[in-house]
Amino acid sequence: MAAKTVTIEECLKHCDDKDCWLIIDGKVYDVTPFLDEHPGGFDTLVSNSGKDATEEFEEIGHSRAAKEMLDKYYIGDFAGGAPPKKAPKRAAPAAAAPGSSGLGSLIKALLPILIVLAAVYYMQLQQGKA
Repeated sequence: MAAKTVTIEECLKHCDDKDCWLIIDGKVYDVTPFLDEHPGGFDTLVSNSGKDATEEFEEIGHSRAAKEMLDKYYIGDFAGGAPPKKAPKRAAPAAAAPGSSGLGSLIKALLPILIVLAAVYYMQLQQGKA
């Protein structure tokens, strides 16, 4: 049996705490029975209903068990399909911040103090010769 295809117009009819549908990864789910059990509160689900909530769902970092739980709320496939997969964010190479190396930052922190001490020492030597 082919999966039911659900349009955005149909999803928009199910956007409250009595009837709540979510679109996640190209599939539509009726999460109404789960609203009171959702650890993040029902308002999180309701505020993401009637639209593609894939990004919000993925950002939270749901467990595999949570993702498998969706199966029992599945209604059909979203007519708009799944959103394009985003390329995983690669960490930019860490540029060495000025003074971020241990010894370098110590020297930069102590250098002004050493200059002042050297100046004081030099002035005392000059006073001793007079």
